[in-house]
Parts: sequence; C-alpha cells; structure tokens
Amino acid sequence: MALHKQAFAILALILALGSRASAAEKAAEATKPAGPPQPRIIEEAQPQALPPRNTDPSWLSYQNGVELYGEKRLGESLLAFKKAIDERAALFERASSDIEVALATKEAARAKGSLSALVKLLALRDMIPQAYDALHAKASGSLIAEMGLIRESSPTGPLRGLIDAALLVGEEGGLSRIGDSLAALKKASADFSKYPEAEFALGKLYLAEGESRLAELQMLKALDMSASLLQPEDRFDMFESLAELYKSRDDLKDYESTLREIADSSDLFATKDEYYRTSMERILGNRGFDTFMKLFRVEQDYPVSSYSKLGELYLDAGRPIATLYLAAAVNACLTREIREIMIDEPSYEYSGLAELASRIVANRDMAAYAIKARLWKNLVLLSESLITSGDRDTARELWAIVAKTQKSESWGKKAADDLVRLGR
Repeated sequence: MALHKQAFAILALILALGSRASAAEKAAEATKPAGPPQPRIIEEAQPQALPPRNTDPSWLSYQNGVELYGEKRLGESLLAFKKAIDERAALFERASSDIEVALATKEAARAKGSLSALVKLLALRDMIPQAYDALHAKASGSLIAEMGLIRESSPTGPLRGLIDAALLVGEEGGLSRIGDSLAALKKASADFSKYPEAEFALGKLYLAEGESRLAELQMLKALDMSASLLQPEDRFDMFESLAELYKSRDDLKDYESTLREIADSSDLFATKDEYYRTSMERILGNRGFDTFMKLFRVEQDYPVSSYSKLGELYLDAGRPIATLYLAAAVNACLTREIREIMIDEPSYEYSGLAELASRIVANRDMAAYAIKARLWKNLVLLSESLITSGDRDTARELWAIVAKTQKSESWGKKAADDLVRLGR
C-alpha cells in the first residue's frame, strides 16, 4: 500500500512540473514581439539538383568515349559518344521544361523578360522580404551567387527548376552569354541540348573506320552546332580536321574553302585590314624580313596552321598570294616566341631573325612550338615564294638562317640545297 502511495506521489509531481513548464512557455510566447506570420511551406518531394560538370553523366560518357578511342576500342567508343549525346539531350530537355514552367507563372509577366526579376518575384513566394533582402545583400550583386543561396533554402517548384536550369546553363557556357535575359536563357538551354564535341568525335571515329563520306557529314553536322561548344574556339580545330579530310580525298577546292573559314575569321584577314596586309607585303618585299618583323605583329595564334597550309597550297598553284599567307604564319609564330622571351625579359626587343632563331632552338618549349607551328618549313616556303617575285636577297637570307639553325634537320638540309641552287 505504501508503494502505491509513493507511485501516485511521483506521478502527481511529474504532472505538476509539466503543467508549470507549459504555463511558462505560454507566458514566454505572450511576451514575444508581434511580427508577420511565417509562411507555411508544404514540403514536396524534391528532385535532385541538376548535376555539376564533374558528375554530369553526358560529360562523363564523353570522356569515357575519348579514352576508349585513344585505346583503339572503336566500337565501345562509338557507343559511349552516342550515349553522351542522348544524355546531354535529356539533361537540357529537362532544363528547358523547368524554364517553361517558370515562364508560365503569373510572376513571369511582371518580370518583363528579366531573369533576376523573376528569381526575386518567385523567391518572395517562399520567403519574407527581409529574408530575401539578406540573401540578396550576401550575394554582393552576383546573380549566380544569389541563385545558389536561394537554392540552399529549398525553394518550391517553379523557382527551384528555374535556378537549376540557369545554374546548369551558367556552368556550361557562363551566364555572361545570356546576361539577365530570360529569352537568352531559354535559347541557350535549347542550344546546349546539342553536343557538338561528341558529334564531332563520332565523325573522327567514322574516318578512322574508313567511312570518309559519313565522317564528312558528321563533322559538318557538328560544325552546324558550334554555337553550343563549351570552348567556342574548338570550332577552328574542327575546321582543320575537316580540311585534312578533304585533302586526303584530293578535294583541293573544299580543302581551300575550309581553311579559309579559319583564316578569314582572323583579325588580319578581316576586310578592314586590307591596307595593313598590303603594307606588310610591300615592306617585306622592299625592306627585308627584319624590318617586316619590327614593324608588324600578327598576334592571334589560332590561324597559324591555316595560314601555313593555305600558303603552301597557293605556292604549289603558283599564286603570288602565297607570300602573304606564309609571311603571316611566320610572323605569328615569331610573335608568340617573342612574348615567351618577354615573360623573363620584359625589355627584350626583336633585333633580327638570326638572333631570335638561336634563342628558339636553345629553349626546349620554344623549339617544340616552332616545330608544331611549322616555322622552319614556312621560312623555307616563304623564301621560295619570294624567289618567284624576284626578291632573291631576302630569300637567300632566310635560307641561310634555317640552314645554319636546322642543319641536321630535313628543312635545314633543304634550305642548304636551295642556297646551292640559288648560287648557280
């Protein structure tokens, strides 16, 4: 009986304490300052965010295809590239769908085409103005940072999808290409559903299998998608590969026109620089190579190969324009080599080809670039072109430098032979 009484006493004490705690909580609530009611957010099943680049399944499949291609496992490589293309399409179809959902909201009309405005309006559905203002201030004017911060707060459907799509497009090509435009975001998402890198890789694979015509069509298809390239300058490498395909078929007309796609896009061969090009050719012919190098600089690197190949093509065809293309190729290569020297010697100035050539061969990296850019070959061919226009002195000077600098190499030996023939 005593035990029962003790148990009842303990139970009564617990209930009393609970009652006091409840009363204290109610009193505390009553003393809190009044404020706006917190919005009720109904939690929904939220899909995972669109994947970052290093886990993007389409990118991973493409990289797998590249590795398999390098190992000559062509059949497996083909499947990997096709898988990458399908995965990329599915990824951006979802992004485009999310953008459409956001554009269908009533807030989209009020945003008047502005991405940042729509993000703000949709964010204010989910959070109080003070909370949004705090995130906006923390982002310090960066729309990408602001969207990232809002995404961490688990926003509801339309905003979550819009942010995921915008961040995916931003990672693919940078939000700088779309600015603050919803229309540009929508277009970029549609563009990025294509995978020109993987499409072009298929073309190279078909070529490796001896399917020249199929490879050509595939490469042209990829070039038509070049607006979707992660690195826009990669299209020049695509044109180079396509040009080599045409050359292998002895289709010199298409070979030339494809190389011209690269050369004509450069600053040097833009229509506005016609006077500059004419001056280059005149100075080279009248005042010699060293004066030509001191007065002119061809700064862009990417067209060097196309300049070189076009110069060789025109030289073989007996066309005087070969001199300009070969001179441009040589100048661009030497300009880059001079920039390399100036990293360690900011006051360096070009004093002559003989001195610069000796520096190039003495530096492993510079020597490797000279070979890659076909410098010695271009100097020999430039000399041949100058001979046809009657400039024997400059041709002799260039041949002599190549013969001395590259005496044990094939182009050095050819330059030496050309000097012998010229002296006869």
